[in-house]
Amino acid sequence: MVAEGIASALGSYPWLMPSAATTMAEVRTLAESVHAVALDPDLDGSERGALHLRRRGVRVVFLGDHGDEGESVRVPLSAPVADLASALLPGVSLPHSRRGRLTARERDVLSLVARGLAGKQVARHLGISAKTVERHKTKIYAKLGVPNQAAAVGIAVASRDIVRISPWM
Repeated sequence: MVAEGIASALGSYPWLMPSAATTMAEVRTLAESVHAVALDPDLDGSERGALHLRRRGVRVVFLGDHGDEGESVRVPLSAPVADLASALLPGVSLPHSRRGRLTARERDVLSLVARGLAGKQVARHLGISAKTVERHKTKIYAKLGVPNQAAAVGIAVASRDIVRISPWM
């Protein structure tokens, strides 16, 4: 239940695709397709599992104050979920309401991208060049603190105050 709760809480971060596992065997199976794992240090085999995961290039984050003494990243159980999200993918964070305000044109671009338009279609719709659209998208990613278009659209959908998305063009 706890693993599912943590996975659900991490689901509010659009660039994370959380899955819950309750045994090291399940964790090893997931490790085939993940970049980071949050582990309970009390899970049987977690220390050996963490070593195995790190060798495969998976980032390991332990929940709580104890765990293996290797290259561990730890997030206290009292920390907010945002700290765990940051530990799993360092350098990526949700935008703060005052940080990264988008310009009207950036909101227009993000709105059209969120509707599924390609860069050239956005350019034609707004009467700007495709290169200008790409520059706007780069600025949007930086302001929102996200690595790519999918994450930006996820935030746009989740945060209706950033951009209004309607089915109408």
